[in-house]
Amino acid sequence: MKNIFRSIKGIRVLKKTPLSRYTSFHIGGYADYLITVHSKRALRNVFEKIKKYKIRYFILGAGTNLLVADSGFRGVVIKLGGAFKQLKQKNNQFICGAGLLLDKLLEKTADRGYQGAEFLAGIPGTVGGAVKGNAGAFGKSISQIVESITIFDGKNFKELKKESIKFGYRFSSVKNGVFIIQVKVKLRKSNRRSVTKKMAYYKNYRKQRQPDEWSAGSFFKNPPEVPAGKLIEQCGLKGLRIGDAEVSNKHANFIINRGQATAEQVIALAQKIKRVVKNKKGVTLREEVRLLK
Repeated sequence: MKNIFRSIKGIRVLKKTPLSRYTSFHIGGYADYLITVHSKRALRNVFEKIKKYKIRYFILGAGTNLLVADSGFRGVVIKLGGAFKQLKQKNNQFICGAGLLLDKLLEKTADRGYQGAEFLAGIPGTVGGAVKGNAGAFGKSISQIVESITIFDGKNFKELKKESIKFGYRFSSVKNGVFIIQVKVKLRKSNRRSVTKKMAYYKNYRKQRQPDEWSAGSFFKNPPEVPAGKLIEQCGLKGLRIGDAEVSNKHANFIINRGQATAEQVIALAQKIKRVVKNKKGVTLREEVRLLK
């Protein structure tokens, strides 16, 4: 396949690149193209090519909450870099590029003594990805600090106020295929010591309860009544293994990659977990992790 994106400035193009290198699961086949875009103009130009040649595309954040098929992805995977990783401040409002890592946002706002986002500490991913899936923890979610987002819908760049976006548990109404390119969040002035102390608490809490092995994070969404991890543990499924895919002994809602796990093994294990939990508990588990194929 010829490189149809060669003439576009402000991008980095990799062909036939294993996506396992770009996901926290370390699983998956190659993409035809992996393109990192560094500016709004570059993004628009890349998308014009995608439309012209009718190519499938996928927007990749930090590669968390994602399982890539062993066969990979026939199309273009797009990552946001350059200007999309910047952070600007205007009083207590922080204007974040969607490609900025959550940890970087927290580090920089904590250094300036602003609080309100500490509950996100230790959650892997980008700001844009966090908004798309309304990431959160400890009874809070990122939507609580969002004021607006800027999107690219393939034609135009638009700013959407929070009130025009529907947010729910691990959900936003931002459609798949729409690029979140910027997020404005509102924080409160505090002091650096207090903020960093809270962040350290949340990070330590996660470290003590979540596995260190490769994973995509929490695999299933929590049902309203009982957390998914508790249901899976009550069914005696900790340590259940298919190939190198295993239910973590540390936290049952994590499927870990023991080193050479395949997507096929992970999917088979997830289906078995769902069957057992449904049969024993009468609860249908729904995946939080997205499958790219």
